[in-house]
Amino acid sequence: MKQLFLIILICGIAEFATAQGVINIVQDAEIESALQRHKEINQSTQKIKGWCVMISASTDRAKMMSAKAQFLRDYPYIQMDWIYENPYFKLRAGAYNTKMEAAGLLKKIKGLYPSAYITRGEFTPRELL
Repeated sequence: MKQLFLIILICGIAEFATAQGVINIVQDAEIESALQRHKEINQSTQKIKGWCVMISASTDRAKMMSAKAQFLRDYPYIQMDWIYENPYFKLRAGAYNTKMEAAGLLKKIKGLYPSAYITRGEFTPRELL
């Protein structure tokens, strides 16, 4: 009796495991077109060399995130981001075409961030101020 029950159970599991359903996704043509344009823009976007102000560089991510939060409280209107270049987490502010523009930002924040300095960076055209 146990063997019969076991055989029926195995057959039921095998049938359930091999049953496959077909899922059809119906998507509006406008959504597909928008996704395609988005892909094309991302593939064609090239980086442009520019200037920014390095706020901090640390091997400790928590320290970098703390500095980021403080900077956002001090200067919420200034664009900033961070990058990871092994082994450093680098916190940088601004994205400028010229070194003189970046110098203006450095002068503004130097009082609260005395170790900040101007450096080169690569940005998308949209990021450049």
